[in-house]
Amino acid sequence: MSDKVVLYDLANTQGTSWSPNPWKGTFTPPPLVVESLTANPDLAPKFKALGIPPNDPDAFAEYSSPTVRLADGSYVMDTAKIVPKLEETYPEPSLHLTSPMNKEASELIDALLMALLPGVLPDVVNLLQEPSKSWFVEDRERRLGMTLEALAQKAGGEHGWQKAEPLLHRLKGLLEKNKDDAGPFILGSKPSFGDLVIVAMFEGMRKITRKNYDRLMGCDASFQKLDEACKPWTKKDD
Repeated sequence: MSDKVVLYDLANTQGTSWSPNPWKGTFTPPPLVVESLTANPDLAPKFKALGIPPNDPDAFAEYSSPTVRLADGSYVMDTAKIVPKLEETYPEPSLHLTSPMNKEASELIDALLMALLPGVLPDVVNLLQEPSKSWFVEDRERRLGMTLEALAQKAGGEHGWQKAEPLLHRLKGLLEKNKDDAGPFILGSKPSFGDLVIVAMFEGMRKITRKNYDRLMGCDASFQKLDEACKPWTKKDD
């Protein structure tokens, strides 16, 4: 059995990752082989055929990315389950999962994505291949109860950035307080899972729409420093 972990991800029209959530998996310590699935509808039949149990009933979707196959041949789906398992299996370098800063970072990024996604979702559609594009539009419009264009007009653009402004201020504070030293990460010179959560959002925005990424980077120098410090992880998918 290979010692590499297989990450099942969703690809855009260029065949590369685009979604912030799977990016958190690509940044974790073990050597990874990324197997791209070109369409969301591919997930369920692929994972059922592999014998992977579905997500919990209250999850966003029955089957989701990221999902990984570990070196022992077992499968784990959902970032919240994947990361602790990888930390247990590959404890060095540690992701410092016991730090309370990880929870704060995750909650902040979730809130930021909720603020900015109304203006970003139409751009996501442009990245997708068929049949994923049609599936994505139908799924999100069913969940939202309106078209993506209507959502963007209602809550996107400057409305979203105004909602994001206090969250971005809190994110700046998170990257400045509780450091052990002057390093670019939340804890200073030691990268942690919280840093990967933040940079996964940065990288997702870069892949989805460059203008939003540039605007994020312009919000504070600490964002640029963290993003640059994580280039060894993010550049491998360019």
